[in-house]
Amino acid sequence: MKFNLKNIALLLTASVGSLTNNAFAGNPERQGQAGAMQLTINGWARSSGTGWSSGGRVTGAESMFMNVGGLDRMANRTELVFARTEWLMGSGIGINNLGFGVKMGEDGDKGTLGIQVMQFGIDPIEITTEENPYGGIGTYRVNMTNIGVSYGKSFSKSISAGVTARLVTEGIPDASATGMSLDAGVQYSTTLLAGASKIKRNDFNFGVSVKNIGPDMNFSGDGLSYKAVIQNSPLTKTMEVKTAAIKLPSMLNIAASYDIRLDKTAGVYDNRLTLGFAFTNHSFSANQTTVSAEYSYKEMLSVRGGFCYQNGIFGDEAGYTTAYSGPMAGVSYDFKLNDENVVALDYSYRASNFFSGTHSFGIRIGLGKSE
Repeated sequence: MKFNLKNIALLLTASVGSLTNNAFAGNPERQGQAGAMQLTINGWARSSGTGWSSGGRVTGAESMFMNVGGLDRMANRTELVFARTEWLMGSGIGINNLGFGVKMGEDGDKGTLGIQVMQFGIDPIEITTEENPYGGIGTYRVNMTNIGVSYGKSFSKSISAGVTARLVTEGIPDASATGMSLDAGVQYSTTLLAGASKIKRNDFNFGVSVKNIGPDMNFSGDGLSYKAVIQNSPLTKTMEVKTAAIKLPSMLNIAASYDIRLDKTAGVYDNRLTLGFAFTNHSFSANQTTVSAEYSYKEMLSVRGGFCYQNGIFGDEAGYTTAYSGPMAGVSYDFKLNDENVVALDYSYRASNFFSGTHSFGIRIGLGKSE
């Protein structure tokens, strides 16, 4: 199938229709019935400071998680991003993210190719058996890795789209599951109120993305086998436990943001305030509504924050369906080495009801100015 705007739009329309029918019919009754839930975790340090509301304006390598439609909008010809997330401090889970994006063609007009690797580091777990219920006989580790390949293309100064194919693996040494998922996204930008100075452009950003569309996964391995004694016989036989199929946590995100120019001096645009909003429809968990604000000084120092609401976060512990309590915040500093190259440092924090919140640290290197 040729990669063009029409095909992307048709894919999104079909996916949105399928997600809407399934999600509203099975939500919240289907909560907790999906696997591979690591696909819903944002391990990037910049975009996680405003949550899903950045889906309309996120660009570059980080967009491969939030909305791949922004991949081709990165400001540099080449971008390398690394992030480390301490997920729910005290849980012993760390997340490493590596993203790479490069524009293709002499003028970068052939689109952008991106690669993302997400790997979970989880503390060892004690091996227990019926004979050794308290462990002491060794440990094992849970392995979870996602590898995505993305392609994004800008069709005009206003519209861009992209797709991601992702390999998903999870399991323990003697039982694992492997699957494939597909993401697609579109972003639209336009100028609503440029003002008399005409220096404010693309102040309104809108994005739609669908994530984690793919076939069911199934666990297999020696860990699902056991020895059974044949009745009235001294012989044994190896049996294998049948496992239910794992459905992917498909979701739909609709996000919009608007830039407000705070400068009073004509011809100056040093201070920007961006207000964001998003609605996220989850097929297997509670839907979310996110609001956010970001202040930026000369696109160099940026401070951001937001709140993500979903049903049950204000109730008692018995009604919690998520560890997160809603608030999130972050800060970024971009070191512009020259007109073409930049190094950026990012940090975000997400508050939680349990544990000690989630901390993310990131570094972004951009080389060569995009045409």
